[in-house]
Amino acid sequence: MKVFYLFIFISIGFSITTQNIYDNSWALIIGIDKYESVRKLNYAVKDAESMQEILLKTFEFPFENVTLLTNEQANKQNILKSFSDITKNANANDRVIIFFAGHGETMDLPEGGEMGYLLPVDGKREDLYLSSIGMDELKKLSLMSKAKHVLYLIDACYGGIAAIGSRGLEPETTPNYIEKITKDKSRQIITAGGKGEQVIEKSEWGHSAFSLNLKRGLKEGRADLNSDGYITANELALFLSEKVTIDSENQQTPQFGRMTSQEGEFVFIYSENTIINQQTKNNTDNGKMDLILDKLNKLEKQASDKTTINEDEEDNRDDEEDDWDDNLLFHMIFYESYNNNTSMPGTSRGAMGLSKAIDPNLDLQVGIMFDSNDEFENDSLEYNSTGLRVGLKKIISQNFISSQVTLSIINSEFKSNNISSTNETLLDSSIGGTLEISTGVIFPYWEEMSIQFLTGYNFSGIKNQNDEDLLNSPFVGIGMQILGDWF
Repeated sequence: MKVFYLFIFISIGFSITTQNIYDNSWALIIGIDKYESVRKLNYAVKDAESMQEILLKTFEFPFENVTLLTNEQANKQNILKSFSDITKNANANDRVIIFFAGHGETMDLPEGGEMGYLLPVDGKREDLYLSSIGMDELKKLSLMSKAKHVLYLIDACYGGIAAIGSRGLEPETTPNYIEKITKDKSRQIITAGGKGEQVIEKSEWGHSAFSLNLKRGLKEGRADLNSDGYITANELALFLSEKVTIDSENQQTPQFGRMTSQEGEFVFIYSENTIINQQTKNNTDNGKMDLILDKLNKLEKQASDKTTINEDEEDNRDDEEDDWDDNLLFHMIFYESYNNNTSMPGTSRGAMGLSKAIDPNLDLQVGIMFDSNDEFENDSLEYNSTGLRVGLKKIISQNFISSQVTLSIINSEFKSNNISSTNETLLDSSIGGTLEISTGVIFPYWEEMSIQFLTGYNFSGIKNQNDEDLLNSPFVGIGMQILGDWF
């Protein structure tokens, strides 16, 4: 144990901490699911809350300096006011993060070029200038701030980010690399994708592709590409560009740039024990001793907080269970089926059950199926069936087209009801099956609902009183399917 403490003493004497780089940290975090005029999102608020947790717990941002705006709170006026407050409060040696999860839009400019906009909860696509927040406005606000470093993390796809390319320093070959890149100012931006791309969010992730990998990169430290203990904005951008492109199956590629020609770097100190200060000669002995004492206090606090850590681990397990639940959805489908025979030309068919994501674009569905018809020439006759339904649903085009293949085993009954009494007479029964293929057109503003166009074949030997097949024929149908996270 003494050797361990000695190692800590030596490491601290040569380490750089967040306090060496920044005096204070500020954040504005925005997440919007329930838009008033455009398509609603599923996980933007959850993405924002995840980012808030990372900044508070992993990087120790002061709680009072982190502002969270979600849904109806995130209107244009509140967003700009919150940004203005940070602009006024952040000082010259502070850092600022702006995180936005929601819709982005790109406007083509008449003279060429384009302008990117972020849509607040009350934003309107047909009136972007008045109702939304333009990229040029964000740039002006960041330039008004005295903060040393400002980083925008935008979980939205849009063009016109007004970014400037610049040359960077190489960490392996540049002496005093961390000192140099944190000395200069910076205004940097990372977006989830470019113009014409869509933010991909999936139930099995419980996040968007961008925020999922932001969590992996920052909270788990995977964005520390050179394993030196700190994560620069440039490293984070490289990590996100690769991972988000892969997870979204090339449907979105994060964009990175600088709003000014200043070449500083926003830095996350991921592990304070692994960053070597190459200017140790400038540190006084008293300064090193203060750092050593500070580390000892932290070690004592960690020992006393062991119970709290265990509770956090239990919370993490609960989160994993919640993530599993996010993959499980309730589904219902109802449609009119038209059979290729004259003895029973149509039935009203439905199914309900559970849908479980087994792949990013593939769901397994298991449930019960029911079918009925009482519209015969003889009012006392009726047909009913119930059974087990198993199928696969595949997304062909995100938020637009899906396809399904299902197989059902059904027990069918054909009965006669005696109107003068409560007795029923079973005329015929049969165990058969149904093969069903369908294409779904997903609603543009409610992706949980789709119109289904179906075809298939009824394998059933059930017959009517004249020994004619009621089913045992191909069919077509049209109906509606609804998915819901109702657990």
